[in-house]
Amino acid sequence: MSEIMTEQGTEKRTVISELQAVIRGYLDKHSRISLNGLSKRCTVSEPTLRRIMHGQVKTAPTLTTVVDILSTINKEPCIRKLAAMYPGPLADVLSEGFSIFEAEELDYVYNQKLNEVLVDETSYLIYKMAANRCGLAQSKVRELFGLVGEEKIYSLKKEDLLEEKIERGQVHYHAKIVGFSLDHKLFIKNFQSVANFIKTDQQTGPKSNLYYNLSESVNEQGRREILRLQKDSLRKIAKILDDEKYGGDIPLFVISAVDDMNSTGHVPGSVLQ
Repeated sequence: MSEIMTEQGTEKRTVISELQAVIRGYLDKHSRISLNGLSKRCTVSEPTLRRIMHGQVKTAPTLTTVVDILSTINKEPCIRKLAAMYPGPLADVLSEGFSIFEAEELDYVYNQKLNEVLVDETSYLIYKMAANRCGLAQSKVRELFGLVGEEKIYSLKKEDLLEEKIERGQVHYHAKIVGFSLDHKLFIKNFQSVANFIKTDQQTGPKSNLYYNLSESVNEQGRREILRLQKDSLRKIAKILDDEKYGGDIPLFVISAVDDMNSTGHVPGSVLQ
């Protein structure tokens, strides 16, 4: 854990103490803005901000809370730049939350508008596929989502989140924000949205999809080893997805979760969705 020197000696820097300093500095600089005013600018509730300021939190704030506060106060959505601004406990939280990526690959952004717009299954899936390298063909939207999909496309374009291009003789939609993260509260909903499209029907040819659900009781060493293996695998998968050499027109979804049903953990995992 990082430390700072004070007149009284050595004082440990924690996520809470760092957030307190960031919030206090912002309110001192903007004397007309209250804690409630800051709450309205981000998605963190006033009671949560107040508990942080008074050190009355029982567990570390969620990764979403940390990102939301820092991005709002600094008007900076890029995770990598935020981590560079706050070396120490806050940078550690950001790095751990996005640990499947190398530091130079943290060019993901936290955008509040996306949290507000991508709240339904169709909008999320459309935008997620439009963020892929080859975008999303209009014909695919009609095939998967019908008229509802076309309505969602119209709404996303109206919000200036999609751009339209003619590629390979047909209309393709591309997300304007490609690398993005969302509120961790949306993870289960979005996980389910993707899972709903997994094809489990009997296939006549080679099996092209994977669908497994494993569970067993393990000790702490086993839990940590499984998390390590999962993260290592995701790092390797992320490198393949980002490598131009593997670029193609197959929209591929990889969903991953390891959970021990324990609600007393520290900071939830990545908000990448």
